[in-house]
Amino acid sequence: GYRCVEKTWTVHCTDKYGPSSHTCDRTNCDGTTSTTLPTSTSPSGSGGGKNGGGEGEPHFSTWSGEKYDFMGQCDLVMLRNVDFMDGLGMHVHIRTKIRNIYSYIEAAAIKIGDDVFEVHGGMFQDHTYFVNGVEKAELPLSFGGHFQITLSNGGRGEKFRDFYTLGVGEDGHDSIIIKVKRMIAVHFEGASWSNFGPSEGLMGNYETGLRLGRNGKEIEDADA
Repeated sequence: GYRCVEKTWTVHCTDKYGPSSHTCDRTNCDGTTSTTLPTSTSPSGSGGGKNGGGEGEPHFSTWSGEKYDFMGQCDLVMLRNVDFMDGLGMHVHIRTKIRNIYSYIEAAAIKIGDDVFEVHGGMFQDHTYFVNGVEKAELPLSFGGHFQITLSNGGRGEKFRDFYTLGVGEDGHDSIIIKVKRMIAVHFEGASWSNFGPSEGLMGNYETGLRLGRNGKEIEDADA
C-alpha cells in the first residue's frame, strides 16, 4: 500500500515494478485512487544513482541520506535484492564486533549468484580477503558471471588504504566498494533503481529511505 506524508507520495508497494511500469493500486492524498505513480515519484532510472553505506563504529547512511548508528555484535543484512539480474541475486552482509565501549565492522561479504567475496580484519589485525573460499586470489577477477572485482590503494593521508570495488553497472555507476584501513567500510556509489531499487536491508527503502522490518512495516523506533 501507500502512505501520504506531507502531501507527497512515499512508496511502500511490495509488488515487483521497474522504472517504466507499476501495477499497484493506491489512494491519492485527495482520496481518489490510481494505478500510475506521479512523474515526480516514479522509480529512479539507471541514470540517477544514490550513495550510502556504513563505516566506523558503525555509522550508516540510508539511500535517502538519513544517518544512524547501530551498535552491537551480530551479522547484519546490509542489502538484499533477490530480483537482481532476473533472479541472479545480490546480497551484501556485514559482521560487527564489540570492542570496549563501541562496535565496528569486522567483516563484509558480497554474494552474486554462486560467487562470494569476503573481506575480514581491521583494527589490530591485518585484513585479508577471500573469493569463493580462496584467500587472496589474484585481482582483478571475474565475479558473478558478468562483473569484475578490482583492488586499488588510497594515497597518503587518505581515510582508507585499500579499496575493493565491484561495479554492477555501466560507465562507473552502481559500485559496491569495501574500504579498509583500521576498520572496514561498505559504500554504495551511483546506485541506480534498475540494480538496487527492489532491495531491502539496513540501507532502507530505495525510494523513501524508510527502514522496514522483516514484516515489511516501518521501524519507527530502532531502540524498541
